[in-house]
Amino acid sequence: MKKINCPNCQSQKYKIVLDVSREADTYLDYLKINYKNVDRFYVKCQKCGLIYRNPILDEKEKDLLYEHFRDVELRGENKYEYFQKITSLPPEQSENYQKCVFLEKHISEKGDVLDVGCGAGVFLYAFKNYFSEWKTLGIEPTTEFADVAKENGINIIYGYLKEDTLDTKFDLITLIHVLEHMDNFEEMLSMLKNYLKKDGLLYIEVPSAKDIGYLPGSHDRFMCQHDVIFSKEVLENILTKLGYSIVASEDFISIRNRNNIRTLSLRQEP
Repeated sequence: MKKINCPNCQSQKYKIVLDVSREADTYLDYLKINYKNVDRFYVKCQKCGLIYRNPILDEKEKDLLYEHFRDVELRGENKYEYFQKITSLPPEQSENYQKCVFLEKHISEKGDVLDVGCGAGVFLYAFKNYFSEWKTLGIEPTTEFADVAKENGINIIYGYLKEDTLDTKFDLITLIHVLEHMDNFEEMLSMLKNYLKKDGLLYIEVPSAKDIGYLPGSHDRFMCQHDVIFSKEVLENILTKLGYSIVASEDFISIRNRNNIRTLSLRQEP
């Protein structure tokens, strides 16, 4: 593990907001990474207000984490069981259905959507059923997990999104529970502007800082896979700084009783 400065403004000044040093970490245990004598905190930058984990996994440890992130032994279910469980939920129990309800207020009847870090494609599966006139594409680096999406009719690109991955622009890009895993999230957000059409929209959903004190420190949300935790105000400030204008933004409590933030933003023309 390595100590870092604020991923947003690089300030070294912070205040501890959550001490998880004595909490078990399911992911570290599974990966056999020794952390028993490591002080682990979520801290709030005193300059920009971003909450981030310190220390975070180093690059080798992070690669190991995402190599095994969907292992059956870790999750207690295989990829097919997971896909079936999520996609068979009735609308009133489906968080993906609720995302579609939110998006319906802001998007047109047809277009092209790219879901970055799409996993098994459960959101795109719901999106296709809800918006039948839209073309869908997902990109996912975990190939075995992405195979499930492909087998269920979701167009998939294997790998990480880079500046030259595609020569296509999209009406909508979705980034659902991805940014919290990244300490270099500004690079991703800046790059996505180049993949949006002139009036294209970026939908982001992330855990909210309101979960600190709402959920116990032992919760999965506060384990090593989450590098940053946004507040609505900080996320809006970052998006504005990077050249987006906010169309809609809200804190909400999910069906699974977790605090989330969702924002919809438009790329500002230079």
